[in-house]
Amino acid sequence: MNLLIEPLFRVRTPAGLKNLSLPGLLAALGEDAVDSLPGLQRHQEDAVHIFLCYLAGAVLARGGITDPVQPEAFWRDGLRQLAGRDDDCAWTLVVEDVTQPAFMQAPLLSKQELNEFKAICNSPDALDRLKTARNHDIKANRAAYGEPDLWIYALISLQTMSGYSGGGGGYNGIARMNSGDGSRPCVSLHSSERLGLIFNREAARLLQIRQGLLSGPWRYDEKGLVLTWLPIIDRQSAIEISKLDPFFIEVCRAVRLTRQSTSLFARIATSKPRVIPKPVREQIKGSLGDPWIPINRESGGALTVPKGGFTARKIHEILFENKAAEMQKAEPEQEKLNCWLYAAVTVGGRCKTEGFYSINLPIPVQVRPRLLRRGPELDRLESLSKTGLNDAAEMWSHVIRSALFTLLEANEKNREAKDWINRTEQVFSYTWNQEFFVWLWSTVDIADTDAARLPWLQTLERHARTTLADAIARFPARTGRYYRSRVRADGMFIGCLFKTFPELKEIAHAERRRVADAG
Repeated sequence: MNLLIEPLFRVRTPAGLKNLSLPGLLAALGEDAVDSLPGLQRHQEDAVHIFLCYLAGAVLARGGITDPVQPEAFWRDGLRQLAGRDDDCAWTLVVEDVTQPAFMQAPLLSKQELNEFKAICNSPDALDRLKTARNHDIKANRAAYGEPDLWIYALISLQTMSGYSGGGGGYNGIARMNSGDGSRPCVSLHSSERLGLIFNREAARLLQIRQGLLSGPWRYDEKGLVLTWLPIIDRQSAIEISKLDPFFIEVCRAVRLTRQSTSLFARIATSKPRVIPKPVREQIKGSLGDPWIPINRESGGALTVPKGGFTARKIHEILFENKAAEMQKAEPEQEKLNCWLYAAVTVGGRCKTEGFYSINLPIPVQVRPRLLRRGPELDRLESLSKTGLNDAAEMWSHVIRSALFTLLEANEKNREAKDWINRTEQVFSYTWNQEFFVWLWSTVDIADTDAARLPWLQTLERHARTTLADAIARFPARTGRYYRSRVRADGMFIGCLFKTFPELKEIAHAERRRVADAG
């Protein structure tokens, strides 16, 4: 199963379903002739996209070419040159001689070493990220045997996106991650949903930033290693940064695919990090110039997304507090197009996953110049965003929470009450998160900060009242206490609301005067 010459990829095109080789897929993407890739699961899409962009960028850079629209023969020759071998082992899914590389699988020191590998699965979805694929969005082992492209996608996902998974000496994670317990996010600015247009834009963007990566602190080699599955793996030593190309494609696990009768079987062994030694990893914290990963300005490490995914607060950090990923910066041709911030991640933890999350946050044309360029207007937008987030936090902690404890006639020491209230917080948080950036974008043309903030406070008040009403309806109180608890909770809510947000009190008084005058 040679990816360079065999049509292993199922591709849905405007002309219908086709089967293409890897070079054929790159050519079709360049021509914007790909509608979708059947079999590619949602949580694998970013891994495969980044893999294809890095491949294309490396081939184009070595040829001194900037246009990613190239014919199939060009890509086939370029991919063979990346491997630098007389055979296509590096692009073949199963190579029986385990002392030779196979696609995304490093060669072993000897054939006998395969006996140390643990047989794990005959299903591609069970291979995908090992323990991190623990049924968070799909059921594991559902694709018995599987088409060749399913194995290809699973290998790419496993080898380029995995975190630490424990197990004896350890199944180590990738270098482009803040820590083994972290995650590899993909953040970009999209102006199209077409796979080919995104590929063309981001493959070309790689070439624009390449020189900056070569002259940066990483000491990348202009003609360094791209395919990190080429050298023999001894499962002890790691490839140094100085031997890598800026567009290196990582393999983090010792994996080999073998045949058993008519099916494929995956074997895996524990190992030390394959790429970049552990002490260096701990220093750089995943900051390797990956153009899809924002960098935390304070820690200098790669963005890590926690359980809960892309909340409004996390998006605030991406937009305002982190060093922006290169791919989330606007290109001149995007200035007048509809654009949205795209971000996706599978949130990781030690030996587990916390789920897959993605967002598509529209960025209106009038907002884009302020948001994407440093200056006073961006500073003001950041300040308003921070104020809005603080308002939401205070509405919960100082208003709703106080009313709920009053409703339950409990305090902080009551664990059952706290658990019930925490579940209510998730409901409130979800409601205001959905409207936060709609409000924030609406403020760009409002000069007065207080006037810009007021609609947000009114939105929070509306959601707070609804949250309290729903909580009262769900409250398991005795009938004799129900009326008293409700009245006391309503009183606590109003008192805390107007004390915390006096602006809303003034509006309430003004509305009562208007009604009285009208009467």
